Amino acid sequence: MKQLLIFMRIISGLFSFFGCNNQKETKIIATDSSGNVQTINPNELLMTIPTIENTFPDFENKSDTNNLKILEDDWRQIEFVSKDQKHLIDQEIDSITYIFEHEMHQGKDYSTFKNLYVRRLITKPVSLTFEKVQLYLGDAKNKLAGININGNVGQVKNGFSISSQGFNYYGIKDENNVVSVLCFYIADTDVGSEISVDKISKFLKAENLYIVDWVHRQIADEKNVKDFFSY
Repeated sequence: MKQLLIFMRIISGLFSFFGCNNQKETKIIATDSSGNVQTINPNELLMTIPTIENTFPDFENKSDTNNLKILEDDWRQIEFVSKDQKHLIDQEIDSITYIFEHEMHQGKDYSTFKNLYVRRLITKPVSLTFEKVQLYLGDAKNKLAGININGNVGQVKNGFSISSQGFNYYGIKDENNVVSVLCFYIADTDVGSEISVDKISKFLKAENLYIVDWVHRQIADEKNVKDFFSY
């Protein structure tokens, strides 16, 4: 049986499939690199990541060149979560571990997954004022902007991004400036990384938070966050 690798656009292409109950009857229509339309059996797909988040943000029809740009597959993959939700974190990681143990496909020089786990348990990872987020993670020179997600028109509604000391953060806040989603994105540079990790450590301790990398099943608090950013 020929199997197909899905390297990007997992959320937009597969989200409805993994969220429905009649997976065996579902077919995916896609266009290959030659422009030919193909009907794909979902059982033949291989995914490059083991998990995605169930919720996806709304968008508004405007944008800015300074916005943080991320891939769909990266949405909420490394995020801050209240320690009060540790039992839910453990449940989600147990389900992701099942994918690693039972749904992994090992190729000659690559590893992929025959299925993925859709996280649904943590709908509101944090509840913080935007001022606190800026106070702990920003600095006098930090850049504030919005979020663009590859493959989607416009920017994330009520979204924000902060770039400080080479580290990028993004999230969603409401009209009262209360942040309910706060995530970490890639570091642009190693310059200032030690300062940024120290800031994150103080932030985790003060606000009773973990930082969680769902794809790699890593959890850190203020005591081991330096190891979290060194693996």
